[in-house]
Amino acid sequence: MRSGHVDAISRQSVSGWAADSERPAARLSVAVAVNGTPMGDVIADRPRADLAKLGRFGDGSHGFTFTFPQRLDPDQDHHVTVRYSEDGKLLPNGEHRLVSARAAALPAAGAGALLTPILVTAPGRSGTTLLMGLLAASPDIIAAEMVPYELRLLSYFSVAQHVLTTGADLEKSTHPDRLEGDGFHVGFNPFNSQQYARAFTRPRTAQDFYDNRVPARVAECLRDVVNEHYRLLAADRGKPAARYFAEKGNNVVRGPRIFTRRAFGRVRELVILRDPRDVLCSQMAYFSSSPEKAFSQLSHAARQLLAIRAEPQEDIHFLKYEEMVTGAPACFAALSAFLGSEIKPASGEASLEVFRRHGTSASPAATVARWRTELPEELKARCAQDWAKFLETFGYDRV
Repeated sequence: MRSGHVDAISRQSVSGWAADSERPAARLSVAVAVNGTPMGDVIADRPRADLAKLGRFGDGSHGFTFTFPQRLDPDQDHHVTVRYSEDGKLLPNGEHRLVSARAAALPAAGAGALLTPILVTAPGRSGTTLLMGLLAASPDIIAAEMVPYELRLLSYFSVAQHVLTTGADLEKSTHPDRLEGDGFHVGFNPFNSQQYARAFTRPRTAQDFYDNRVPARVAECLRDVVNEHYRLLAADRGKPAARYFAEKGNNVVRGPRIFTRRAFGRVRELVILRDPRDVLCSQMAYFSSSPEKAFSQLSHAARQLLAIRAEPQEDIHFLKYEEMVTGAPACFAALSAFLGSEIKPASGEASLEVFRRHGTSASPAATVARWRTELPEELKARCAQDWAKFLETFGYDRV
């Protein structure tokens, strides 16, 4: 007679046992699926002392652990099923729904004290400092006005969220026997593991807690810390009516983008596009980067920006550096409409002073198409070839 049980289902793995008392030496196979999509099969052949003691399943080696090729997205709901491979019947306890951490962390209705984050996303030297200055000039938006606007609480706490909610790794991260450590580092929670889930009579209770409730509660806590910081800053800066706070993202890294949406729910993301050949010139001049290093970094950034472009989200607005730096009316009209707050082009001596301190060209206008005179022909050709999809997608001339 066939028996089995799924002990734990998480975003990392599925574990349990499957055996047949009439064929105690047979090793059964189980199939794991997520949202109806097969993820793979695994043989139940791991030693289980509890099964061996029963005396009905041979040597007891009928345990299994299936590890997902990639951790299931915590911002999505997932319906996980575990079935016997031979006939597709569910194992006992073999069906579970993992709830979106992002949905669970959204503020309660009527929580009007929450500011809406404006996340500025772009590779370095794409105009993030310029845009942050324009946003900070609005009475509706609070930002830490310390040029070049590098206060990045969202980036910092996105790392904290990841560390505090990722499953245990006793070899590469924190081990219970090393908790004292040096007093300065916190790794993955060593008790967020199947080993310690056995403290519960139903191990899934602990797994559900760490997979669903902990990410949601941690996100809420970190969100409130960020929000309170900017509320205090708004009062300090004489902006009591501010509706937004603005920060640069960590270039185009996904972590802050995911965390901000998970924690705050409502987000306004501004993605700056700039001809990568001009960015290449600027990075080499400002950071003294080698052409090869800058080219490699920008190739990665170009792929990330194309991926963002493919995201079906209504909370993202693309704007071009070339239009922003020259004060194009259509650019600022679209930006203002997206935010529901008037954003004006840069003007006056103060804005020029920021450009002189932070820029690498003689004037704002000189930053546009500088690659035509500054890059060698061989590098121009390489850019045109390797960045062809980016240039075409976002409307930049290849030659």
